[in-house]
Amino acid sequence: MVEKEEDAKAIIAELDGGADFIELAKAKSTGPSGPQGGDLGYFGRGQMVPEFEAAAFDLKKGTYTKEPVKSQFGYHIFFKEDQRDSQPPSFEQVKGQIRQALAREKYFLLTQGARAKFEVEILDEDLKAKLDALQSQ
Repeated sequence: MVEKEEDAKAIIAELDGGADFIELAKAKSTGPSGPQGGDLGYFGRGQMVPEFEAAAFDLKKGTYTKEPVKSQFGYHIFFKEDQRDSQPPSFEQVKGQIRQALAREKYFLLTQGARAKFEVEILDEDLKAKLDALQSQ
């Protein structure tokens, strides 16, 4: 990452001339990953800003961006050193989230059924507005 587009283009020219990406990143990057040679580690879709994602996922392994990538942070040059398929989380990792989602759904259905069966008057205007918004979804 660098602040000016001209600087990013100059770095790309150095890469085109055979310069080492890691050494250039250590020497010229103004971003937090610069001291690590620009290493962002592995990341999946939805974990980085859209500009990062588009550039990183469009690259083939062993290639770098031929044009600077602009983001709110500055101008970037990406080099895809490696990629791997991400594994979905195990059931053990997500069972608490699944349990909460099912409990919320069951609670909503039970209260919806009770409200349909019995006349319920909601006196709190904020609560009534939120409930009305949920029902309209």
